Amino acid sequence: MAELVDARDSKSRLRKEVRVQVSPWAPFMEKYLIIHYGELGLKGGNKEYFQSVLRKNVIMNLRAIGIKSDVQLILGRFVSKIPAKFSESVLYDAMMHIPGIENFGFFCKTDMDFEKIGKALVKHLPRKEIKEKGLKTFCVRVKKSQEKMPFDRLEAERDFGAILIENDIGLNVKLDNPDLSVLVEVFGDDAYFTFHKFRGLGGLPVGTAGKVLSLISSGFDSPVAAFRMMKRGAKVCFVHFSGQPYSKKEESEHVKEIVKILSHYQSESRLFIVPFGEIQKKISINLKVPAGLRVVLYRRLMLKIAEKIAFKERAKALVTGESLGQVASQTLINIATINNAVELPILRPLIGMDKEEIIAESVKIGTHDISKLPCTDTCSLFTPKAPETAAKIDEVQEVEKAFDGDKFVENAVGGAEKFIL
Repeated sequence: MAELVDARDSKSRLRKEVRVQVSPWAPFMEKYLIIHYGELGLKGGNKEYFQSVLRKNVIMNLRAIGIKSDVQLILGRFVSKIPAKFSESVLYDAMMHIPGIENFGFFCKTDMDFEKIGKALVKHLPRKEIKEKGLKTFCVRVKKSQEKMPFDRLEAERDFGAILIENDIGLNVKLDNPDLSVLVEVFGDDAYFTFHKFRGLGGLPVGTAGKVLSLISSGFDSPVAAFRMMKRGAKVCFVHFSGQPYSKKEESEHVKEIVKILSHYQSESRLFIVPFGEIQKKISINLKVPAGLRVVLYRRLMLKIAEKIAFKERAKALVTGESLGQVASQTLINIATINNAVELPILRPLIGMDKEEIIAESVKIGTHDISKLPCTDTCSLFTPKAPETAAKIDEVQEVEKAFDGDKFVENAVGGAEKFIL
């Protein structure tokens, strides 16, 4: 950690008198988006592949908001020149929808000259923000990515801090969790500075972990599960089991809106809507099917149908929003019995989360407001009053002989509607 408490040390080799008038960002100064990644930097020999996918995703998101600048990889960071007139909030939102970004900021470029950097920091310090927000503390951080630099990093942090203090900025130095961080990055032949850095989603770039098929409803859980898979680098396609004609049409419309929101994190998404209401009804009125086993039977059929669609989509795993013990079908024994229906692996990223945690994450990713709307969920249709919590595999398989499950699966897959959202 840099020692800014010595900022007034007159023995410092780099200290210079720098006093300038305060002004807003100068229109002639070039502005840049600088992005840092985190976890993918540990990928060893595969790092270049992860970098190339993240770069492609950044370019795609920039173009979606009208920025056609190139994105260069320079000494472990992505750099893109920003048009002179741009909406910072729009650009911020675009970057906050890209898994794989650890942090990012909007920087101005200046010469790699100590005096010029100091003048630029004083000149463009956000004094209005400091006053309006009542900020009290600051620190300076200098980051370099090469040995060749005309000044020492730690000394530069101290001396830039001294320059700011001498120009009456009204802030005190605080190294840990300051109200304002003054950030300087030095690489190539230039220096870049900003007063705001934003934490990204982290994780891995979408597309680096293969494709999965996520079962999705309009509830809170499954959208969060799908997002978590995107954040781990998976490209997600979706399947929704519609209870129509026994559920309201709004059910499927809500799901479409949720998938549109999730698509912002991975570009377009494929959604399959499968007619499932009639299947549930036929099972529910079959006298040979014990009422307590209906939920497990529904879930097993859903997975069998999803597996068929996954094979067609070349997805390598299924994803559900199940959390251990949350409902009757999610007891450990029932999960094992349901798993037995298919060969593909079933990923459950929420398995150890509670409902409050899931709802809080739905707020962050933007699906909460739709998920909280009243709607008849497919899983709640034709549900018995006392569902079995410990269904045995052999017992369930024996009951399945009472109806033609393969025909149900075939008809459901054939009747699925496909949407690109």
